[in-house]
Amino acid sequence: MKSYQHFKFSTKILLIVGISCLICSGTSIGMALYFAHADLKKGIEEKAATIHSRLEAATEFVALQGGLKPIVERMKGKYKSDTEMSDNDKLEVLKQVPIFAAMKIGAKDAEAEGYSFRVFSDEPRKKENMATDFELSIFKKFQENKELKKYVHDDGDSITVYRPVRLSESQGCMTCHGAPATSPWGNGKDILGYKMENWSDGKLHGVFAIKTDINKIAALREVDKNNLKTVLFGLVPIVVAIALAFMLIKGSLDNLKKVAEILSGVSSNVASTSQQMKSNSTDLSQSNVEQTASLQQTAASLEEVGAMIKKTSDYAGSTSKASSISREKAEKGSDIVEKMIHSMEEINHSNENIRSEIDHSNQEFSEIVKLIHDIGNKTKVINDIVFQTKLLSFNASVEAARAGENGKGFAVVAEEIGNLARVSGEAATEISGMLDNSIQTVERIVHDTKVKVDKLLTEGKTKVEYGSSVARDCGEILEEIVSNVKVTSNMALEISNASVEQSQGISEITKAMGQLDVVTQDNTHTSQELSSVADNLNNDAIELEKVVSDLLKTVNGAA
Repeated sequence: MKSYQHFKFSTKILLIVGISCLICSGTSIGMALYFAHADLKKGIEEKAATIHSRLEAATEFVALQGGLKPIVERMKGKYKSDTEMSDNDKLEVLKQVPIFAAMKIGAKDAEAEGYSFRVFSDEPRKKENMATDFELSIFKKFQENKELKKYVHDDGDSITVYRPVRLSESQGCMTCHGAPATSPWGNGKDILGYKMENWSDGKLHGVFAIKTDINKIAALREVDKNNLKTVLFGLVPIVVAIALAFMLIKGSLDNLKKVAEILSGVSSNVASTSQQMKSNSTDLSQSNVEQTASLQQTAASLEEVGAMIKKTSDYAGSTSKASSISREKAEKGSDIVEKMIHSMEEINHSNENIRSEIDHSNQEFSEIVKLIHDIGNKTKVINDIVFQTKLLSFNASVEAARAGENGKGFAVVAEEIGNLARVSGEAATEISGMLDNSIQTVERIVHDTKVKVDKLLTEGKTKVEYGSSVARDCGEILEEIVSNVKVTSNMALEISNASVEQSQGISEITKAMGQLDVVTQDNTHTSQELSSVADNLNNDAIELEKVVSDLLKTVNGAA
């Protein structure tokens, strides 16, 4: 890195451009080689799939020819057992087997086309077709998943494409692998002498494998030459880019050098200006400090005056509040006195009503006396009736005596009537006496009650009138007190309002002083910031001068 610092700026740019182009080209070449290799693998897989399709087509074609059954019948007629068949006849039979035809086609020209063909099974008729452990795992994949039509294995050096081979009754597979009872020789063996397995239609019998060596195919396609061409074509843009970069930056570097020289002069001017700004900000900061001290002293004095006015306002408010409470109490007392006067008047009115009721009761007592007099008069009538009854009883007794024996009954009746008249007379006399006594008693009670009630009413009226007079005097005095309290309360309220206004005025002044103090402090802070800015500007000027020096070194290269 130290040696890199001694390079000129143009050299550094050319190095950067060259390295960048090298990285980009390397990435592009790598991606091109990667995709070319991927296309190669894809082509191998497609070719293997094409071969498999060709084998399937051959299998279908041989099966459609239907030559297996006729040749089996012909061999049965020609020979008595499979042991008598010649190798040529067995080969003729195999040529009519669809799978055998596919195996022959798959193996033909395999080496020339760069691949190898193999068929394997878990139960082969030939030992060389027995599946290895790995092939057996592939076999089981097709066995477990009947929908799987192809499996590709890539180990890096080669690509193997596998296809399943399943028995098909329509293709004649059951002729050799079906039920032993259908043996053409009647011994459970097929036409070629192999034991018939009694397999069913659709059973997985084997797997075709087409293995391709990637390196061989790459050699056949001359991939290495193509890759070399790709690398060479990728390096050409690097050379072109470096040449273009050199031509383009030459003029710009000259301009950059001029700019660096101009910046060097500007940095000197900035340093001088920053020193002057720092001096001015120091003077401004000192003035703001002195102004702040004066404002703080004035604000403190205003706060003390405000506190005194606030205390006076609080006292005035308390006085106003007490006056208001006294006025409310006096007004309440005046209302109570008025209610008491009203109650006394109602009591006086009630006394008058009582007197009226008593007079009414006396009248009713007089009516009772009159009624008793009437009862007495009626009693006199009863006495007259008793007298007449006695007289009639006497006359009846006289007449009964004259009648002699026949008038005895009348004499008894007359005697009883006389007794009854006597008893009635006695009762009437007693009632008359009781009525006289009642009349006297009632008249006496009425007289005594009237005298006592009159006396009580007179005394009550006198006391009520006196109480009413005293209550009126109290009411007049309370009205005077309420009037005086109202005046005092209004004066205290005015004092309180004036104190509040004064307190608000002092608060506004204090607030204004506080704001002025804040402004002064802000100015002080601003001057301090200005001083800091001047310092920073000075530092920036020094840094700018250093950067310009570094820029000149970068453009011209370190000495």
